[in-house]
Amino acid sequence: MVHRGLETQILATLGEIGKEAHTEAVAERLGIVRHTAAKYLQILQAKGQVSCRKVGNAKLWQPIIAGLSIRPLLPEDLSAILKIQSQFQEEAARNAFAQTLEYHIECTDAALRLGAELQGQLVGFIVGEIRVWEFGGGEQTGWIKALSVAPEFQGQGIGRQLGEALLAHFRSRGIDCVRTLVDWHSGEMISYFRALGFEIMPMLPLEKQLSGIRTTPEPGAMVTIHSHHQKLAGGRDASD
Repeated sequence: MVHRGLETQILATLGEIGKEAHTEAVAERLGIVRHTAAKYLQILQAKGQVSCRKVGNAKLWQPIIAGLSIRPLLPEDLSAILKIQSQFQEEAARNAFAQTLEYHIECTDAALRLGAELQGQLVGFIVGEIRVWEFGGGEQTGWIKALSVAPEFQGQGIGRQLGEALLAHFRSRGIDCVRTLVDWHSGEMISYFRALGFEIMPMLPLEKQLSGIRTTPEPGAMVTIHSHHQKLAGGRDASD
């Protein structure tokens, strides 16, 4: 017999945890045995209400937001994008970011610029591009340049859905390798990309400040997805 109330409690518990949760963690929170938690999580997965990711022998669960749609970004989304970025960037950085996003929205493949929409509101976005002859190689390479989720909607799997949608398009274009750059201290961002299957490259990024003055980017000046101190630099001109 299926108890609807327990399904609701499990969904609420996953929301409270705010990140992927082990079956054992759900069972402990609700004071039920692991077998029961696993049974109801599988029922919710079959209903399309939770997603599951296997790590070794463990299963990690998180809720799927009902009504969330992934679609191409449109010119009219720019103001909503900048509103999201206003929580991570100062105005000067947002102006440069706006110019870059405007170019990508108007001139690039629609499937390389995706937004996450929930009940008519844009709550996140991701932007990629395809490059040729990267680092002396002749193959085409996919790059993730910008990624952001509004703070109030973080921890609900939106960033993962955006990432998986963009990777699926790269795959459909015959791209075998996708890259991005992550700030060395952004542990959550590194974990996010590892969850998508990214690994550390056997390359060392180098830069030279032509002004002779080295500056430290403000929080959010590089692309972010988690919090104001988590930064990803998939392309500095693209700066969550």
